[in-house]
Amino acid sequence: MKFRRGRDIDESFTTFVATRSHRLIVHAELLCGHREQARDIVQSVLVRAYQRWSRIEHDDPYGYLQRAVTNAVTDWWRTAHHRHERPVDVVPDVPADQNTTLEDRRTLLAALDLLTHRERTVVVLRYFDDHTERDVADTLGISVGTVKSTCHTALRKMRIALDDDVRSSPTSHGTQEQS
Repeated sequence: MKFRRGRDIDESFTTFVATRSHRLIVHAELLCGHREQARDIVQSVLVRAYQRWSRIEHDDPYGYLQRAVTNAVTDWWRTAHHRHERPVDVVPDVPADQNTTLEDRRTLLAALDLLTHRERTVVVLRYFDDHTERDVADTLGISVGTVKSTCHTALRKMRIALDDDVRSSPTSHGTQEQS
């Protein structure tokens, strides 16, 4: 009987990973700013989750793992000063047909890089993962008012950065001042 249950757990976990791990990776990338680091973080979280899958799968596995990824990224930020490796901005062997998407992703990540860790986490949870202010507050252990003010500050920083980027772009169609 145990063997049959183990197989069911394996199938359930494999199905979950196949259908939801990409979204967890994107979530982690938006939080930490580096695709490969995000993949590593999600992989580590999934390894730990597999060991507890029989308890996790029946409640809200995606919510549980999303919070675990958020916490793992927070741990990664906290220990950043101990690492000597630095993630690179350009990942080799990127397919050529994704130029616009890749440029949009780089622009978004550059704007997110201007934020503090808390601001970045609030923006990602609130707008990418579409959580309510209450959910974000509960996830991060802060008040709803702190979520609101942090989000306001973060979005203002991003708007200024993106606005400056558009104005300084050579393709901004005459919005730059003539010398």
